[in-house]
Amino acid sequence: MQITAIGLAIGRRSHNNPPISTLGKLLFPATGVIWTLVEKNGVCEMTAVRRLVSRSGAQLPLPLDQQRRAERAVAIARAFIAACALIAISLSTTSSNPSTQLSYSVLVGYLFVAVAILVLLRVTPAVGPSFAVALHVVDVSVAGLVTFLTSGLNSPFFVLFLFTLLAAAYRWGFTETLATACAAVSLLVLESIVVALVPAIGAFSGHVEPDRLIMRATYLLLAGALTGFLAQNEKRFSEEAAAIAAIIGRADVRAGLKRTMATVFDALLELFDARRAVLVVRESASGQVSLWERVRSVDGTTPALHSEQLDPDQLSTYMFAPDAAAWHAARRCGSRTVVAVDHDGRRLNPEPWSFPPDFLARIGPFDSLLAIDLELGTEWTGRLFLVNPVNGTDRYSVLAFGRRVVRQVAPAAQNVHAIRRLRAAAAAIERGRIARELHDGVIQTVAGVEIQIAALKLRLAQESPSTAQELGRMGQMIRQEVHRLREMMQQMRPLEVDPDRLVDALADFVQRFQRETGIAARFVTQLDRVALPPRSCREMARILQEALVNVRRHSGARNVFVRLSAVNGDCCLSIDDDGCGFPFRGRMSQADLDAAREGPLVINERVRLLGGAMTVESDPGRGARLEIAVPLSHHASKR
Repeated sequence: MQITAIGLAIGRRSHNNPPISTLGKLLFPATGVIWTLVEKNGVCEMTAVRRLVSRSGAQLPLPLDQQRRAERAVAIARAFIAACALIAISLSTTSSNPSTQLSYSVLVGYLFVAVAILVLLRVTPAVGPSFAVALHVVDVSVAGLVTFLTSGLNSPFFVLFLFTLLAAAYRWGFTETLATACAAVSLLVLESIVVALVPAIGAFSGHVEPDRLIMRATYLLLAGALTGFLAQNEKRFSEEAAAIAAIIGRADVRAGLKRTMATVFDALLELFDARRAVLVVRESASGQVSLWERVRSVDGTTPALHSEQLDPDQLSTYMFAPDAAAWHAARRCGSRTVVAVDHDGRRLNPEPWSFPPDFLARIGPFDSLLAIDLELGTEWTGRLFLVNPVNGTDRYSVLAFGRRVVRQVAPAAQNVHAIRRLRAAAAAIERGRIARELHDGVIQTVAGVEIQIAALKLRLAQESPSTAQELGRMGQMIRQEVHRLREMMQQMRPLEVDPDRLVDALADFVQRFQRETGIAARFVTQLDRVALPPRSCREMARILQEALVNVRRHSGARNVFVRLSAVNGDCCLSIDDDGCGFPFRGRMSQADLDAAREGPLVINERVRLLGGAMTVESDPGRGARLEIAVPLSHHASKR
C-alpha cells in the first residue's frame, strides 16, 4: 500500500482571492509538504519532501538539517573574519590608542564567541530560527561597534558589514538582507549623530563628513539589495528544482500509470494553485489520442482521475493554431488577454487568437488558463492545460517555469508508461509461448490419448460392452479437457486487434468455434471497420470469446448466431443461441442483472470497463440472447 498526499502546513486559502504580486507569489501561495506513506512488511513508513518553493514574498524557513548546515558555514566564515580582523588590528600602528585597544578586546571576544559557536554546532544539533537571529544581531552589533571605535566611516573594518549582508543572504533572502543593510545604515547614522553631539567619544575627532556618510550608506544599501536579489533568485531556482524533483519522485512504476498520473496532477495543481488540469496526448506510433483530467479537491474528497480516448479528429480542438510552446490567457478589465512564447522562449503576439467553441465548451468557464505544449521526441505530442492558476504580474516568468516543469516531469511519466507497456508486451510474449507449448505438447498428447481410447472402445465393444461404455465416458471427459485447454490457449495468446482488423478477428473466432466444437455458428455484419480504440477492440474480441465459451460449456446449444452492427452511435454485438437459456425468463438490463446477480459476470465487468451496456434476454429451454452496446466515441478508458 502506498499513499501519496500533498498537505498544507499553514492552511488552504480560497481560490477566489489569490495573491497578486511577484513571481514567487504567483507560483506558490501557501507553504506545505508533499509526503508519502508507504507500507513495507506490515510497517508504515512516512517520508516527506518539503515543498520549498515559496508563493509569498518571504522565504520559506529551511528544514532543520539545512539550517544547521547553513549555520555551520556562517560560523566558519565568522571565525575566519574575526581572526583576520584581530590580526589586522594587532598590526595596526595605532594599537596604543584607547579606542583601538577597546576594539582589540571586542574582536578577541568576538573570536572567542565564533569558536564557541563552531564547537556548539558540532556538539548539539539544536539550532532554531531564534538562534540564527540572535547570532545575526551579534554580528551586526560587533560590526557597528568596531567601525565606531576605529575611525568610524573611514574604518578599514567596514568589511564586517559586508559579512553580515552575505550571512543574511545565505540564511534567508532578499527581504532579510535588505533589512540588514538598513540596520547597518542606521548604525552609521547613529554613530555620526553621537559623535556630532559628543565629540570626545570614538575616533571621529569630532568631525563627520556627510558626503562620506551618504556614500557609505548608499554602498551598503546597494550591496544589500544586489546580494539579496542574487541570493533570492538562487534560492528560488533551488526551490523550483526541489519542487520538480518532488513531482518526479512521485512517478512510481509500481503504482501504475493511472496512479502516477493522478499524483503528478495533484502536485501540479498544488504547485500552480490551479482548479483543474487537463492533458491531451497523441501517441505517434498508434495515432491514439488520450485525454486525462483531474479536478483539485476543495472539500477534502479525492475526485477520481478521468481519462478517455478521443477520436483523432478531436485533437485539433485542443491543439489549435497558432503554434506556441506555452501561453497564458487571463480575463482583465472585462477583456481576455493572452501572452505566449515560442519553442525558443521568444515572446509572441497572440492578440488575434480565438478559442474554438468546442474547446471552450470542453474546458468550461475560466478566469485564467495556462497551456504548455508537450513534446517527447517523435513519440508523444500534446498540451497541458491548467484552469484558473494564480494570476500575477510576471506572466512570462510563469510560462518559463511551467515549461521547465513539463520538460522535467513529462519524461518521468512517459517512462512509467513505457515500462508498463514493456511489461505488458513481455507478459503477452510469455503467454504466447505457454500457449504454443500447450498446443504442441499437452493438447497433442491428450488428443492422442483420446484417439487411443476411442480405438480401444471399438475393439471392446463386442467383448465387454460395460468396459466400452466406461471408455466412452472417459473419452468424452478427455475431449472436454481438450476443449478447455484450447480455450485457455486462445485466451492466453496476445490479441493485436485494431479498428481495421476487429471484424475479421470476430469472424475468425466464430469459425474456429464451429470447427472445434461442432456447433453450427454464423457471423453476420455489414461493417468493414469499427471506430473503436485498439484497447476497446481487444475487449470486444475477448467478450465474444468468453460468450462462445459460455455457450459451449453451459447452454447445450446446437446453433449460435453472432451479429455486429452500429446503431445510434454504438457498436452493438449480439450472441443468440438455442440452448437451455438462463434461469430467468424475459429481458433484463445491466442494472437488473447486477441486482439479481444473474448473467455472465466476466462479460459484465468487461462491458462496464468499456463504459457500455449489456442486456440479456432469456427463454429457459429455448435459448438466450446477449446484447452488448459500446459507444463508438467518448467511451471510458480504464488504464
